Amino acid sequence: MKNVWNRRSIRRFQKQSISQNVYWQILQAVRQPIPTENFEEIEIYSVVHDIEGISPGLYKNTHLIKAGNFREKTGYLCINQARDCAVTLFFVSDYLSYQTAMQLAGFVGQRVYLFSNYWGIDCSAIGAFYDDETQAFLETNKDVLYAMAIGK
Repeated sequence: MKNVWNRRSIRRFQKQSISQNVYWQILQAVRQPIPTENFEEIEIYSVVHDIEGISPGLYKNTHLIKAGNFREKTGYLCINQARDCAVTLFFVSDYLSYQTAMQLAGFVGQRVYLFSNYWGIDCSAIGAFYDDETQAFLETNKDVLYAMAIGK
């Protein structure tokens, strides 16, 4: 197992599945609240590509918004950075303070890195994506702040 000193972003995933248990553990860890002055919140949308026991599709938390194989779509939306991962996470917020929301997204992203590393899952943060098209795909009017790809 990798340790925290060796963790880094990965951009070449192997199109391998990850276990449902590992996925739930990572989501549970990143949903722990982080207090902020303006009580900013980050919502996480997941585009599941290949998680054992979970149907491919777009999820908000554990709620399936739309089923389907969106591997090519998320690859496109993330400027070809998330096509081969097991799941793509999008961090969304309806913030009062942009700076606070971005800091909070950074904290949540670090949690994804740490817990992914703990479970032996590779991870890559994605700051470049098509904003308006991603927002439309997620069916939200809130701002998309950040994306992350995890997998093997």
